[in-house]
Amino acid sequence: MDSLPEKQEQASVAYDLNRIGEALIAHAKLKEQDIERVLARQKEKNILFGEAAKELGLIADKDLKKVLSEQFGYSYIHDVNDHFHKSLVAAHMPFSNTVESLRSLREQLLIRWFNQGNKSLAITSVSKADGASELLANLAILFSQLNKKTLLIDADLRQPSHQKLFGIERKVGLANILANRQGKYEIVREKLLPNLSILSAGTQAPNPQELLNRDAFPKLLSDLEHVYDIILIDTSPADIGLDYLAVLSKVKAAIIVARKDKTMLADLKMLKAQLDTTKAHVVGSVFQDV
Repeated sequence: MDSLPEKQEQASVAYDLNRIGEALIAHAKLKEQDIERVLARQKEKNILFGEAAKELGLIADKDLKKVLSEQFGYSYIHDVNDHFHKSLVAAHMPFSNTVESLRSLREQLLIRWFNQGNKSLAITSVSKADGASELLANLAILFSQLNKKTLLIDADLRQPSHQKLFGIERKVGLANILANRQGKYEIVREKLLPNLSILSAGTQAPNPQELLNRDAFPKLLSDLEHVYDIILIDTSPADIGLDYLAVLSKVKAAIIVARKDKTMLADLKMLKAQLDTTKAHVVGSVFQDV
């Protein structure tokens, strides 16, 4: 009769093989005849099935991470993909130190804002060179990986970024909705990141500030907050106009982004003073050094 520890070991091996081995075979990374070799190495080294397959050179580390991410419901881009811009490191390099820092920021925003019952948060900066749009896009990806329904709204109607960052072809977006020229609209749902949706800026309009000041904007936000758990809103930088104030007066919360050797302290102070006029809550600030 098998002892209890032996039974537990056998059950563990069977579970590991069923979940990992079958998934690797399904992805054409292992062949049926490889299984016995992997099981022998697993027993010899007392390691997990996937690690044993790696040691034998039958799979690469990225193959194992892909299977594990699927089993744990963690969506990211496993292969080189021209669809996403290389600056979206949360999608391309989720295990890098840079993304770990972004996860720390995500956690702070959860504690300070979203876990308090709030759903919408804007981002602003002095200039486009501060990298606020790229930061927001990466945060949107990371929030979606928490299994939260996440929406990114590109409210920079002058120099929109997210259509290019995410490779979105659709031309209809926020500007069209606010101009009331698009009665029905579709929000782009990112197939590779199923919890992430994007509302792009839409058609370039000659009157962005007037559009953002319309009553349609807060009504739209209110409607979307009934659908999404997290709504992140990009705004135009302060150095190209006051559009961001129209957004902040509706959203009532923001984070400020600055960049080393790019953002001047005097400009940052002026931006904060302008935000104070909207009575928007500054949840925090991010200082990027790259």
